[in-house]
Amino acid sequence: MCGSECMSYINRAFIVIFFLCASGTASPQSTKSTVVDDAHSLKIKENIILRLKRARPDLEFSDIEASPLSGVYEVKVNGQLAFVGENGDYLISGEMFKINPDGLVNLQELERKKVEIAFEPERAKLMNAVERETMVVFTPSGEIKSYVNVFSDIDCPFCRRMHGEIDKYLDKGIEVRYLAFPIGGLSSNSAKKLATTWCSSDPQVLMTRYKRGENIPVVDCDASIISDHYELGRKVGVTGTPAIVLPSGKLIPGVVTPEILAQELGI
Repeated sequence: MCGSECMSYINRAFIVIFFLCASGTASPQSTKSTVVDDAHSLKIKENIILRLKRARPDLEFSDIEASPLSGVYEVKVNGQLAFVGENGDYLISGEMFKINPDGLVNLQELERKKVEIAFEPERAKLMNAVERETMVVFTPSGEIKSYVNVFSDIDCPFCRRMHGEIDKYLDKGIEVRYLAFPIGGLSSNSAKKLATTWCSSDPQVLMTRYKRGENIPVVDCDASIISDHYELGRKVGVTGTPAIVLPSGKLIPGVVTPEILAQELGI
């Protein structure tokens, strides 16, 4: 016969055993389930990649992961985000949006921003390797608070618009360092104007005159700097002009007002 102390001991032991069963036995089961799910997901990914490569062996498929949408996976196609059904039957190359109460979120745009931010330190490193002497530099007469590297064309209307306000950038304490990026390619007339500018004894003056639309004859001179800048621009992601690169490596496409650029630079 078990007394009250004995029953109390049994009750305590039962509680301990209960919790051990509730927590201890659930963990292996949960782990087993996770392993099964991971193996199943891996099999799906392998099948998708296999089918994609069979269909288009000329393309590169990578970074396949489950998407927020059930039954759909994310995959990089030549570095660009796309979506594919888990059975590998359909590929979606268009934009996918997440529906939030306050609006739509473009998933591809989020991916592009993530890739861009991740590349900024490498872009900064590449830009820092460029010798300042190879650029056409406009320097403030007062304190230099910061600087920007600007890939610029001669005939591009937006480049001319930005250069038309060069004094306002300088007044903000921003040094503007121009690099050549002929938007029409290295054999274009603009490339010849850029080469003429860089070969000039006073490139700042000649650049300003060109960007005012003055008709100045081009000269035959060494254009190696132009091609070096052009290739660098392509490497760091320049697709149009002007393209402004901050010291941090952030790339800003297009014209930015002196006020906004000063804010971006924290000055």
